[in-house]
Amino acid sequence: MLGKGIRALITCEVTEDFLSALKARNIEIELSGWGQSGHVLGEKELIEKARDCEIVIVEIEELSASVIEALPNLCFIGVSRGAPVNVDLDYCKQRGISVVHTPGRNADSVADYCLSMMLDLSRKITASSRHLSSEGWMFEGKLPYLQFRGRELGKLKIGLFGYGQIGARVAQRLHMGFGAQVYFFDPFVDSSLHANKVKSLEELFELSDIVSLHAPVAPETENSVNGRLLKLLGRDGILISSARAKLIVEEDLYNALATGSLGAAAIDVFWTEPINSENKWLKLPNVICTPHIAGASLDVVTNHCETILRGLDEWLIKEKTKRGLA
Repeated sequence: MLGKGIRALITCEVTEDFLSALKARNIEIELSGWGQSGHVLGEKELIEKARDCEIVIVEIEELSASVIEALPNLCFIGVSRGAPVNVDLDYCKQRGISVVHTPGRNADSVADYCLSMMLDLSRKITASSRHLSSEGWMFEGKLPYLQFRGRELGKLKIGLFGYGQIGARVAQRLHMGFGAQVYFFDPFVDSSLHANKVKSLEELFELSDIVSLHAPVAPETENSVNGRLLKLLGRDGILISSARAKLIVEEDLYNALATGSLGAAAIDVFWTEPINSENKWLKLPNVICTPHIAGASLDVVTNHCETILRGLDEWLIKEKTKRGLA
């Protein structure tokens, strides 16, 4: 098998450099599915297209046990996601199929988004733009300079709930780039060069001017950001939500923003998606809403291609060694 051509089905977005690298490794390629056309392959379509393939690389398509069972030649799966939640890992282990996913592929993209929202909300940039387009230059007869004065990021205390790859990148940017005081709460991380660890979420929200969410959803974190914590963040506080909406009690956040007990928020992830143009969140003047695009940079595709290619090369070397072809 490895001495001749290897066949690969690719259904995620990829770069031309990635395709060239596969061809240089004598891999025959078929492109299909969500990343190529926006159409997600169903089980029957996926089996039909991948039936003779040794390699399948996906992002959205589901590789269930029944799909994998129908692919007798399958040896390597690439998943261009932070976690391979669409792949039956237990069945892959039984079959001895290598699975490579791409944690951190969008970490820089999300970190950049979070800083952009911190800058925007702390300096009231979008708020002033909305005022200019709807009301004109002056604010109630006064210069806009007086109404839209904000605070410099380097003089604020920033709290991070969760300190994985994204949280760490946010902290590094804030600390090294702005000189901000950064704090984090994460029971699985002991220390950091760029942030100080606190003992509880209550402490994090009480001492911070801005809190950015980076924790996964788990039984101990779901709905953990509630009205009590938001009250600690305060009337001038800012919340950045780009991780998972289920970390937050939705009505508590809405009420805090609507009543002014919380200053502002940026929301990129919603409790039900997609939302429509009449959604209540879009009516709040102190909220910036974006359609789940924090991780949507052009560089993300390059990042996941590079990670999958490294994993593929490792698999190829092992297979050639195993078969005496190296």
